Amino acid sequence: MTRRRAAQAKAEGGTFLRVSTADVYGGLIPGRGDRQAQGELAALAASIARHGLLQPIVVRANAQAGRYALVCGARRLAACRMLGMKEIDARLVEGDDAEAAACFLEEHLTRRAPCVIDEAQATARVGEGRLRERFALPWRLLERRLRLLSLGGEVLALIRRSGLTLEQAEPLLAVADGELRLEAASVIAARALTGGQARRLVFGGSGQADAPVRRRAVREALGEAQRLATRLARQGVDCRVTLHTQERGMCVQILLRSSENSPQEQEKPAASENIPRMGKRRAMRAAQP
Repeated sequence: MTRRRAAQAKAEGGTFLRVSTADVYGGLIPGRGDRQAQGELAALAASIARHGLLQPIVVRANAQAGRYALVCGARRLAACRMLGMKEIDARLVEGDDAEAAACFLEEHLTRRAPCVIDEAQATARVGEGRLRERFALPWRLLERRLRLLSLGGEVLALIRRSGLTLEQAEPLLAVADGELRLEAASVIAARALTGGQARRLVFGGSGQADAPVRRRAVREALGEAQRLATRLARQGVDCRVTLHTQERGMCVQILLRSSENSPQEQEKPAASENIPRMGKRRAMRAAQP
């Protein structure tokens, strides 16, 4: 055992030892064999190869078999075996199955990953060039975090305050408007949306990144048309606002009613001279997809 491990064992009052990887068996949860898990395991192995095992596994002694039952650290153990390591640092705990289960669950339930913004800012402080030479994991992991720093101070503060994950925060990069971006981040945090739900909020059903902008534009067009209809009504003109779909989008109309006209002419779109021309064009253009 290294001097560092011996000092840690003395400080914590625990028992640390070097055990053979072949003498450790079992585990409280079955290992995942999917492709993603294998990729993560390979990345962990690369990190251990460069920096060493930063945290020992936890085991229980099996006096009858002379071996050790694994309590915590299945991925660490598998990564060390992948590297061909014959021995591994371990911490020995006493107790029965219930004690081992409590130890395992406490380690997992109290574990908390750092905020994704803190990870990005720590990367930026060190410098991409210097860190890339020493980083054993795929660089895209840090690259994705670094991109979040372009979201702006208010959004970054909200992400840190709300503890949003990378998957929740990353879709915000597609929203160009700062006000809409902050609004979307607030909705994701307030509703605790998943990463997939956050993407649907930002991209919408059409898969286009400006879906929130388009929805707001339609609301503004409807509001503008409604205000114009209200002004006409104050002048004694009976009218109403309608919204209907067209082949390539939606159309906002102001329909005028006149009791003096024939039934076929009682309801018709307002003439362009009765509507401010710029306002009408802006409303129609904003409503287009």
